[in-house]
Amino acid sequence: MPDRLPPPIALGDVARRGPQRGQAVLTDASAHVDAVLTAVAALDPVALGSAIGDAFAAGSVEHVIQLVLMPLLREIGDQWESGRLSVAHEHLASGVLARWLSALAQEVPPGSRHTAVLACPPGERHDLVLSCFALLLQREGWRVLLLGADTPTAAIAVTCQQSAADLLVLAGSRPSVFTSRSASMRRLCGQYRTAIGGGGATPEVARELGAVALPPDPVLAVDVAASLVREPGPGPASMDVDAHLAGAS
Repeated sequence: MPDRLPPPIALGDVARRGPQRGQAVLTDASAHVDAVLTAVAALDPVALGSAIGDAFAAGSVEHVIQLVLMPLLREIGDQWESGRLSVAHEHLASGVLARWLSALAQEVPPGSRHTAVLACPPGERHDLVLSCFALLLQREGWRVLLLGADTPTAAIAVTCQQSAADLLVLAGSRPSVFTSRSASMRRLCGQYRTAIGGGGATPEVARELGAVALPPDPVLAVDVAASLVREPGPGPASMDVDAHLAGAS
């Protein structure tokens, strides 16, 4: 599908670039965000695929996710809430971005460093940020089981058990995703070392569940995840996230 994904060799070239940290080399990130938004607003999948491809051709996967995709997703959400974009616009953008992330993930060799289970709890249907985080973990050598949106808590627990997960990551765009099922969420967090992310992952919610709230920057969040699996025991409630971030900087 040349309108949405590049040739396989180009995907491989992008995926084979090692993880890049530190000072960003993607100096024109805002221009890439604008180009993708223009294509989304025009409901033009060809232009949308081209704009996403241009961004990944210009910088590392880490920098594109950090400086293009995260601001892009926030802006699409803001424009949807204000009525400037419709559900159709949001779904088009989500579908094309999801295919890109999936294709890039398939180019990353299987990891064995640690095992992470990533899921959105019941009621959470937005999983693109989780997919971005999954790709970043894979590029750092993690084995990732990405369960996606609206996953029953029982299925999450079974997957963690069968995979001997080192870390469970739950993502929610609003606090109620976690707190509406606080009893089952607390059980999960009590059994497995758990981090929560997304707009609903406030420090207060994390303390209530016995989890760690990941920072909104997905690259920093990968560093926090790595520090969590070095901690003994499943109960991270007392961990100081600021200390983890300081150690990752």
